Order: sequence, then structure tokens, then C-alpha cells
Amino acid sequence: MIGQLKILKWLFIFIFLANYSISIGQKATNDILINISTSVNTNDSLSIDKLKFYLSNFNLLKEGEIVWTEKKSYHLVDISKQKSQSFTFILLKSIEFDEVQFLLGTDSLTNTDGVMGGDLDPTKGMYWAWNSGYINFKLEGTSSPFPFEFHLGGYAPPFQTVQKIKLQTTNRNRLNIGLNITDFLNQIDLTKTHKIMSPGKEAQQLSILLSTLFSISE
Repeated sequence: MIGQLKILKWLFIFIFLANYSISIGQKATNDILINISTSVNTNDSLSIDKLKFYLSNFNLLKEGEIVWTEKKSYHLVDISKQKSQSFTFILLKSIEFDEVQFLLGTDSLTNTDGVMGGDLDPTKGMYWAWNSGYINFKLEGTSSPFPFEFHLGGYAPPFQTVQKIKLQTTNRNRLNIGLNITDFLNQIDLTKTHKIMSPGKEAQQLSILLSTLFSISE
């Protein structure tokens, strides 16, 4: 009898450890690494002093239907901080998807709920005030001889700046999302437009331009 109890005990331990190992292996397989990169061809005439922007409300889609949503989905990407340029989606099970969807900026609800912590903390330098809300995108630098400052934000109609972006993908474990800043600056006449520091039509137009410059490298 004692021998049988010992066998059952060790059998139970074996099953527990086997299931634990499987669950750990599945977690590592299901998680998705997100890498954010910015393409900037700096040279003697172009320098970037600051580049920060919000990516939020991440969803994974399959044939146009949302199959997974990230909770508390706010990421402040700052090119001066390498750790901010990658994060991980924690999935409890394997999910089939063919598209990733997210916002450039923060939605109106986030702005009207008041300031928050984490990446939304005002000390990050991306918050104007309660009536203007968050700065969705901040770019500062010089394209000789013109210094430029683009602080793009604003959530109130008719000049909402937050932009929805959808990118198709075939990768299941890693998403490399890029934003082409060089193309953004090349499409702006810096002799006429080089400083935007408040919500309005110009901020909205440049936000729309930015939304077209995201891509995924497989």
C-alpha cells in the first residue's frame, strides 16, 4: 500500500512538472515581440534632436475581424530610449492573424479622462493641458538652415489628429513596424512650415501624412 502511494505521489509530481513545462513553452511561442524603428537619413544638413510619439489601442485582426486586443494599450516611443522601441504582446493561446491595427496618438477618451501614469504621465513631456490633451507626435531638429518643431496633437472636432493604421503581416512571432521620418520631412516645405505647436488644421494634415508612412518589414 505504501509503495502504491509513493508511485502515485511521483506520478502526480511528474504530471505537474510536465504540464508546467508545456505551459511555459506555449507562452514563449504565443508571445509576439514588437519592434518599432524610425528611418531618418541624418547628415550635415539634417539633425534630429527629439523624436517621440504614442502608439496605442493595438489589435490583431483575421480577415478584417478583431481576434485580440491589448489591454491598457499605450506605448510612448522615444528614439533616445532604446527600451521604449520594443514591447511584447502576451497571448494566452496561439492566435491566427493577418493584420495589426493601432492608433498613432491617443484617443479622445484618454484625453478627456485626465492624465494618467506610466507612459501617459505628464512628466514624459507629451501633455499640453486638459483642454488640449496629449501631444501625439513630437519631432524637433534642424534641416539647415531651418530649425523645426512639430508638436502634433488635438482631440477636439473638427481637427482630431489621432490616426488609425492597419498593416498586413504574415509573421506570427515578431512584428517590425517602421516609420519613415525622412519621407515625412521631404514632403514638407520647411521654408513655409517649420513650427506647429498647437492643435489645428496643419497638425491634422501632418498627422494624416504620418499615418501613410508606417510599414512592416517581414
